[in-house]
Amino acid sequence: MERLRAVIGFGLAVLSLGAIAWCAVTAQPVPPPASPPWPAETDSWDVSAPRAGPAVERDREALTEVTVAPASAADLAGVPEGRLDERLRQVRVTIVHRLRMDAADSLAGTLRQGAEFPRGMRRFTDDGFGAVKVNGTVLAPAGRLPPLLTTAGGRTTVRFTVTLLRQVRPEELLRLDFNAPTARPLLVVYRKVTLRPGEWTVLRATSIEPDREEPERLEFTVGLYPVSVTLAPDAYGFPDVREEDDFSWATALGVLTAIVLAVLLLRALGGRWWRRRPNRELAAGLGLAAPVILLVAVAEEFTLLAYLMLFVGLPLLALRHAVQVLPSGPQWTPRDALGATGVGVLLAVGMLSWSYRYGQLPGDTLVTGTAVAAAAAAGSAMVLSADLGVRAVVVRLTAFAAGSAVALLALVLWARALATQVYPPDSVRLLLAFCWALLPVAAVAVAVKQWTRGAVVVAVVVSLLVQGWPTEWLDAGSWSRALPEQAVPRIGELELTPLVRGVMGLLLLGFLLLVLRLRRLGTALGATRDSAAESTMIVCLMVAYLAPQGSATLGDINVPLPMLSITALIAWVTARWLLADPHPSVVEPGDQEEHRELIRAALHRRLLLGSEQELYRAGRGRLGAGELSMAEFDRQREALDTALRGHGSHPETAFATAAGCSPWHNGVYGFIVSLLLSLPFLIVFGVPIGADLSSFVFEARSVIALPAFGFLFGYFYPRIRGTQPMTKALNLMAAALATELSGYVAALAEPDLGAMDKVQVVAIIVGKVALVSIGLGLYWEWRIMHLAGEPWARVRNIRSLRSLATPLLAIMIAAITTAATSAAGQTVDRILRGDETSQQP
Repeated sequence: MERLRAVIGFGLAVLSLGAIAWCAVTAQPVPPPASPPWPAETDSWDVSAPRAGPAVERDREALTEVTVAPASAADLAGVPEGRLDERLRQVRVTIVHRLRMDAADSLAGTLRQGAEFPRGMRRFTDDGFGAVKVNGTVLAPAGRLPPLLTTAGGRTTVRFTVTLLRQVRPEELLRLDFNAPTARPLLVVYRKVTLRPGEWTVLRATSIEPDREEPERLEFTVGLYPVSVTLAPDAYGFPDVREEDDFSWATALGVLTAIVLAVLLLRALGGRWWRRRPNRELAAGLGLAAPVILLVAVAEEFTLLAYLMLFVGLPLLALRHAVQVLPSGPQWTPRDALGATGVGVLLAVGMLSWSYRYGQLPGDTLVTGTAVAAAAAAGSAMVLSADLGVRAVVVRLTAFAAGSAVALLALVLWARALATQVYPPDSVRLLLAFCWALLPVAAVAVAVKQWTRGAVVVAVVVSLLVQGWPTEWLDAGSWSRALPEQAVPRIGELELTPLVRGVMGLLLLGFLLLVLRLRRLGTALGATRDSAAESTMIVCLMVAYLAPQGSATLGDINVPLPMLSITALIAWVTARWLLADPHPSVVEPGDQEEHRELIRAALHRRLLLGSEQELYRAGRGRLGAGELSMAEFDRQREALDTALRGHGSHPETAFATAAGCSPWHNGVYGFIVSLLLSLPFLIVFGVPIGADLSSFVFEARSVIALPAFGFLFGYFYPRIRGTQPMTKALNLMAAALATELSGYVAALAEPDLGAMDKVQVVAIIVGKVALVSIGLGLYWEWRIMHLAGEPWARVRNIRSLRSLATPLLAIMIAAITTAATSAAGQTVDRILRGDETSQQP
């Protein structure tokens, strides 16, 4: 009987594999997407000429003419003061859209009404004709002329004119991106584009087959897909080898920053970490993989090797390290296996649907093969596990086998599609995301000393976000068929390929691991004196300030300020100054009860000091008036002195302790309060944006940089200079202000920048830092009293003008900052937000 069950079980397994192999063999190559038909070279406005494409082309016709020319003095008259740089090239790009239609077309009547001009015109032209983007510094907002309508011979022509002003370096290339129309229903399908480059030469054309190509004119037809044209200046001679100066501030400060970060990182890990063999093996593996990945930047032939290193080698290395370090392996349950199988089945159904939609397999063949493979696999699992005698186990194994068969079939069909170079474009990126997810799974497991299901789920979600936002994953074109040329998102000149996104995600993961290390070290009260915790905190602070937000140049040095990493070095110096050794008389309470006793003793001492001061102040008048005898005065004075001697001669330090809380707990509170206080300044500095999670976090450094100082304030509160919350907060303000202002020194030194603009920049930065620091100090003072069970009024009486001085100062700073923000012009916005590399017209 056992032999018969084995024969049947393995026979069904072979049948399942055979069904999968049969589907793989009968699968047909998916035809590639048809290229857009290129019309004959005819007059684009001649409706009698034969045209290829949908019928809408015979009713409406579109022509876009782009002219690139030097910006004249009249063009630059409205540019804000301080934005022009005589060393750079100012360019005017004129875009003229023409739309021709029947005079009776309802769209012509709508345009004659001129509703929502000019705001509606931007949406109409960008969505209807496709937005035209131009790189370079934006000198002024796009200028739009009113739409001009002309009617003759039963045909109406509407002309839209847009003018863009850009500023580029003499050697910089000018890139024009013609995006696809997004209006639904479409105005047109194909549009004729005429480019007149003027003093520029067409260097590169992507996804373009020219209809007419001359030195001063380029004509092409574009459909529902993005294209781009890159221009090079005619008068600039590009050298074969660029000679660099013997000394470069960018290189020197960059190397110094790297050395400081490396030394601090070694101190953060500590000697105990390096003494463990698995840790040394992990460091060696990372050291070998990093150069290979970085070589892609200079040699494209290493791309495949870099992909294998990042998405296969490093995840396997991380998993091996986690297995070696953790005391036990992951304790996954059958429910976890069924959940993973369910996710695999969902992905498999998506791939099978793609195979049916694009004709890789006929519908009946696909349904039959899937049903036979799943049923045979389920039957095999049921037969082979029947002798276990546990019905629940048999059911789970059956479901797991059926799901695995469906997933295997989808994987085989995907491999066939991949071999023919026609496959869902985002499927490869999805596979890379799942492989990359093994990195955070293993890293978090090592950090928290155990395998957790929640970490796996979060790691998968994060890995998907690292490779793109949901809007990018769910884009209709992402799961159709591979296109010849796809628009790759960019950050400036950096193309966000899956490899670049993976590297950025790896850096983000490293930062997260440092934060988790601070959490693990910060559970003990003595972590404030730990050199490893201090080094880890400073590394996190330097990373947050690794590049300032401003983008001005350093005067005559002509080096972009973000490349100098000067703010990171200033953050290191100020943090080291801020973290002083605790006062010798500071006694750290072990719990909340000890903290309460220390605070009450401090309040009693303050009462005695106040009473003594009042005795001397009022005693002079009462002694002179005869209301108080000298003996009574001496008796009261001696009684107060005796009571004060009972508190010792050391200064008051009860408000300089951690209040019986762990450093991590205090640091989180400091970060949250600082973040809440700085959120209103997003109006000035801009809301961070990004094409994926990593680029979003990179842009959000300006949001978390100052709260990082707040985290430092809370985490190392006993070591912050000063013995009172407000004293410590003022020292924090000095350190944070020096760091924040260092990113704008070059901009403030520009001779072309007006004095009022400089004052506004300084006022906004000082106001932001002062408001956050003073607000954090007031909150910390309240929190210390709250943890001791005492009312805040005992240390800050609202009826005392002296006690209200600090809150009133914070309110005054907020008012001044608000006024400076309201009066800030475009030049101030450019300095605070940074130059935009591209913008829609």
